[in-house]
Amino acid sequence: MSSPSAHLVRFSAGPQTDPVVRKPSRPVSGDTEFRITTGFVAERGGAEAGVWESTAGVFRADTTGYIEFGYIVEGEARLVDPDGTVHALRMGDPFVMPEGYKGHWEVDHFVKKVFFVSPVPAQAE
Repeated sequence: MSSPSAHLVRFSAGPQTDPVVRKPSRPVSGDTEFRITTGFVAERGGAEAGVWESTAGVFRADTTGYIEFGYIVEGEARLVDPDGTVHALRMGDPFVMPEGYKGHWEVDHFVKKVFFVSPVPAQAE
């Protein structure tokens, strides 16, 4: 059910203004730096959307507890599945990392994506 005060949220995928700068929490190689600008945070439920950039490097992905939709808007990268399957991602490519995805990113130069993440509710026991 939507709120009567709900409205469309727009944010720019262009140059980031005042991004949060971070290092990967699971680096493999390189001196990678992330730049993240959050464009939306849900009032409840923990969903979030924004823009993410990465410099060159290799780092692990782990979507335990959430699902991520991404759309490459600049640059290119590879996502490598745990079984070694390589997914080349270029500008205009959409993708989903399902809950529990544990592959790794390989960024040769630079990549930028628009993302939407949504937590997966815990299963009742």
